[in-house]
Amino acid sequence: MIKKTHIQGSRVFRQFKELDKEEPRNVVNFFKLHEPSFNELEFKEQNHLLAAYGDALFKLRLYKPYLKIADRLIKLSILQNVRFVQGEDIFHKSLYQKGLAYFYLHDYTASAHIAKELIKMSPEQRSYRNLLRRCMIRQRPEWVKKVLFTGAVMYLLSVLLVILEFAIIARFYEDYQQDTEQIRIGVFVIGLLALTLGELVHHIQIQRKINRHTKAARIKKTVNSIE
Repeated sequence: MIKKTHIQGSRVFRQFKELDKEEPRNVVNFFKLHEPSFNELEFKEQNHLLAAYGDALFKLRLYKPYLKIADRLIKLSILQNVRFVQGEDIFHKSLYQKGLAYFYLHDYTASAHIAKELIKMSPEQRSYRNLLRRCMIRQRPEWVKKVLFTGAVMYLLSVLLVILEFAIIARFYEDYQQDTEQIRIGVFVIGLLALTLGELVHHIQIQRKINRHTKAARIKKTVNSIE
């Protein structure tokens, strides 16, 4: 378990410690420069340098290359039993940021899968539930898409009826203006209800699914702790 950077180290690591890490680009450039000699570094130095490089990539929104580093950090944590780097739980942090990276790359299926696994491990962690919710919101079922599409069409139709009413009906067919207005209002209300209710029902279903998943994770965790 690594909790803090040791005072002495190799020349490369001493240079790394002196680096301005507030600027992620400096860390990325430093890692690329010294990557050929990376495996020659002492084990703990590799951990710190790799973790800093992953953080820098994530901050720079270089999500595709970050995914590869996240996998290396996760394997490092599992195979070599390294949990903490710089006082942070490297396994959970890397896995969570990997889920976020997939989310920002619009791979919501992969991101949701990671979020579910994180919830199983830490059901009380709100950020994991929020990640799953964000993924599920974007993974709309077909019926939700159809309802929202219908609502959007109805809304646009009401806009066209407004134009038709004032450009033509009011000028040439005044007797039909009241009927047109009622139809326009009806179409607008139906469209608005479809858009609102579609999203509302979708969000309610998402919350129920997350609650069930979280409850199951809590029960399993409790059972395992008893055993």
